[in-house]
Amino acid sequence: MESRIVSIVAHVNATHACSAHGAGAGCAPLIADVVLCDAGSDHVEWAVCARWLRENSDARAWLRTHPVEAAGLDPV
Repeated sequence: MESRIVSIVAHVNATHACSAHGAGAGCAPLIADVVLCDAGSDHVEWAVCARWLRENSDARAWLRTHPVEAAGLDPV
């Protein structure tokens, strides 16, 4: 099931573990909340670490085309 990024904003939700890597990965700090949509849901929210933003090609592409949102993230 292919997902599409709807938004990426500075992390403010209550999640304390990286949604991409899980609690055991020790990804800290979380720096962004990503909203995705796919065929199964039109709103899936993830809290992610800087590593995920650097390594995920869809996130990198989205941030390149949304410079205002990218500027609002702390690139820890």
